[in-house]
Amino acid sequence: MIKKILPFIIIGMIGCKTNTVTLDYFGQTEPETTPMIFGEGLISKKGRFEHGISFTPDTRELAFGVLKEDGVSGDIHYSKKNNDKWTSPELFKPLAKDNVFLPYFTPNGKSLLYAQSIPDTNNLYITDIWSIEKVNDNWDFPIKIPMPLSSISREANASMTNDGTIYFSSNRNCEGKENCYAADLFYSKLVDEEYQSVKEIVELNSSDDNESVFISPEETYLIFCSYTDNETFMDLYISYRNYNNSWTVPQMLDSTINSKDWDRRPFVSIDNNFLFFTRLQIGEKGLTEADIYWVNTSKVFKPFVYKPISDTIVQVGEQFDLSIPLDYFKDIDDKQLTLSMNENELDWLEFDSQKMKLSGLPTVAGDFEITFIAVDKFSNRTEDKLKITVTK
Repeated sequence: MIKKILPFIIIGMIGCKTNTVTLDYFGQTEPETTPMIFGEGLISKKGRFEHGISFTPDTRELAFGVLKEDGVSGDIHYSKKNNDKWTSPELFKPLAKDNVFLPYFTPNGKSLLYAQSIPDTNNLYITDIWSIEKVNDNWDFPIKIPMPLSSISREANASMTNDGTIYFSSNRNCEGKENCYAADLFYSKLVDEEYQSVKEIVELNSSDDNESVFISPEETYLIFCSYTDNETFMDLYISYRNYNNSWTVPQMLDSTINSKDWDRRPFVSIDNNFLFFTRLQIGEKGLTEADIYWVNTSKVFKPFVYKPISDTIVQVGEQFDLSIPLDYFKDIDDKQLTLSMNENELDWLEFDSQKMKLSGLPTVAGDFEITFIAVDKFSNRTEDKLKITVTK
């Protein structure tokens, strides 16, 4: 059984509370860098289509979705830890009669976000984001999150930050377009206890389907799935927020995680140590298997450029010193990155990684490109190029 003592601060939508908790992921053996089926035979059952899992921050409750064989309806299943023992996962009673999917516990652990489909007058399904809150250890009545977050289009899944901002996927960009079904990523901030506007995450969206979004509670990184090609289908991608609050170019997760099946529905544990996701196998006749997997995050989080360096112009024969930002690169799970510069033939150029200073006395004019390399404790590496123009 995995049990780790972790002090952390859960910041809810109102106030904050400091907790010391024992993390326990359903008593499962900790995975390494190769994804493992999570809760095999108990949560991930052969022949049943599990689809997305979430834990409360104290890891004493979990919820996951089960897609029914018709492919358009689903249930949410739930388990709770009582007296150091997990209950057998069963249908989540407050929503047992509803057509529901993709549960996600909010960062304060008090509410559950989920998607719910309701048939309209044309027997088509309208899917929106709903929420159900726990009050005095009892689940209250479910509430649909109103417009503009909900719409006449399909809102598929949602994830929340510490300040209540909701990130979600929707195909509302397809309104008025024929044969358009692809989803895109959006977010909505909580202002005066209401979601008053919705903004598209333009830098992450593409012409392909972009959905299954997970936002870290601190809003420092985002994992989502997007259609890659006809070889690997849907894959998981990650993007980081940089110093000016922009999202970095999405990077596909390591090939040890993504597969030739459909990899979707990411969720990361509160300690950033484990990634959970759903892997679907789809054959000629449709969905044949869907299970929940988990893997440690040593190959998930890699160094990223947090504060880019601008290309620089210097003069021949003049000494220059360029300070490199201490936060040039960052890494979610490693604060002590190793930074180096690639070997080059420029004998007039020197990089001091201790003082974070690039110095030189150019001897010839021209355009020169150097590469900085950041390496983390798991040997993940990221490169960034700097162009130096030397003028006469």
